[in-house]
Amino acid sequence: MVDERNEPHGPEQMPDRHPRPDPTDLTNQASFRQGAASRWLVPAGVLAAVAIVLFVLAFQLQTALPAVGVVYAVVGWAMMVVAARSSDEAPVRNRRLAFAMGILAVGVLAIFILIYITETL
Repeated sequence: MVDERNEPHGPEQMPDRHPRPDPTDLTNQASFRQGAASRWLVPAGVLAAVAIVLFVLAFQLQTALPAVGVVYAVVGWAMMVVAARSSDEAPVRNRRLAFAMGILAVGVLAIFILIYITETL
């Protein structure tokens, strides 16, 4: 019998004895662990561009909320660019970018919902 208290643990273990990362865990996804910032900036730029076009089209209905939406989309994407340049470590940077993209998406959706609600009333 082997006393497990004296067995190496963590990085000292043999590679075949390391626990395999759970592929269904969100933090183990490749987009968080490695990769360039463009993996997040390009889709966020497309999201912001589509939102800006739709907000510009909504200027026919109102002026205040679409203007807020355009400013929000531009500032949200600029926030992502700053977050992409703020850290050299890929996991930290990618988590920040994912969080910022979530904020951008939820905020743009909320402004669209507000425009819809004000137009239906």
